[in-house]
Amino acid sequence: MAQSLQFFRRIMLLLNVTVGAFLVWVFGMTPVLAARQSDGVTFAQNLSALPAKPWTLTIAVLGMAALILAGVLRRRGQSFIGWIEPLFALCVIFALHLAYNGLLLYVVVDLIDGLHGRTRRRFLGAMTALFLLTGLGALQGALHVVPFSEYLLYFDMHTRQLLQSVVDLLGALHLILFVVYMVVLIGQRTEENSAIRRLNGELEQANDRLSVMNEQLKAYAAESERMAETRERNRLAREIHDTLGHALTGITAGADACIQMLEISPEMAKKQMERIASTAREGMNEVRRSVRALRPDALERMQLTDAIAKLCSEMQTTSQAEITLDLQTEDLRLSPDEEDAVYRIVQESITNAIRHGHATAVRVRIAAEERRLGITVTDNGCGCAKIEPGFGLRHMRERLRLLNGTLKVKSEKGFELHAEIPLRWGDVYD
Repeated sequence: MAQSLQFFRRIMLLLNVTVGAFLVWVFGMTPVLAARQSDGVTFAQNLSALPAKPWTLTIAVLGMAALILAGVLRRRGQSFIGWIEPLFALCVIFALHLAYNGLLLYVVVDLIDGLHGRTRRRFLGAMTALFLLTGLGALQGALHVVPFSEYLLYFDMHTRQLLQSVVDLLGALHLILFVVYMVVLIGQRTEENSAIRRLNGELEQANDRLSVMNEQLKAYAAESERMAETRERNRLAREIHDTLGHALTGITAGADACIQMLEISPEMAKKQMERIASTAREGMNEVRRSVRALRPDALERMQLTDAIAKLCSEMQTTSQAEITLDLQTEDLRLSPDEEDAVYRIVQESITNAIRHGHATAVRVRIAAEERRLGITVTDNGCGCAKIEPGFGLRHMRERLRLLNGTLKVKSEKGFELHAEIPLRWGDVYD
């Protein structure tokens, strides 16, 4: 629609230029023809006032050119005062002896998009008044302007009718184009307003949906916070259970061995008590650290494989059980949460084997195969006829579920536990 408005504006400009050129020709050539035919005196006597001087036609031509240039520059973003174009138009109209006021309509069309508010209303009011004054001929008598019709009286009837018809036809076309332009412009504004109202409605609906979504997000955030608190409590419970269970099992097994050694070898009993004390202190440090933050202290100080080897060595020393560690990889490419899970699974499995199964031999195997890390712990303990998951096994499953891992247990001759964790960063590296 904007292209249509631009097209109508150009056609109106072309019509104005055509009418202006035609009137300049009539006003300029009529006295020349009269002089050539020795009718100059008769021609002047038939006029109601003295004819305008020839330089006024030059003003008309220059004013038309200035008017066109001002409109072009304004549309290209140049800062022009809105009243300059109407002034140019008035100069052209007076230079043409008030014979044609269609230029005012073109100025209205050219400036109507560039004026707003009070300026637009004042401008339209002034243009309406000027259009009526020039159209009704009210200014001609006051300014002693020779009307165009008196110039036509010099010609014969046929030529006079032809010239007047040309001016009337071009003026009518210009008026029709102005009306069409205004109708199209009003239609465009109406569509824009309808689109704005529709967009405002959609925006209000979107705001309503956003409000509902915000409420839902708040509820979800509160629920997530509650779930996070629950997971954190469970995690802390697992950490404390694993740490205390490991330490107390070592202390209990060591104390039992120490009781038996007291009568046989007090010196060995003393060394055993020292080991028990060391295990108790480490267990206390583990508990404090677990409550503070959460990783096993051994993993803070060393690599996972070294921490597991130290765990097995200490457990073997305090419990007198033979613990065999089979590591198929020298180092594992694991994230911190995976390292925590592996360490706690090995720790809990050894603790359960000694505490509940009374095992004297435990074998731990850790191997990475086909992008999965397998942890297998077997013992020669008493086992159980029916496996009922306790606190330790439930926490193992929870840890593995967070890592998309699996846990399988069976009890035939002794007890066997097998856990698998998918490797996220590759298999292994040396």
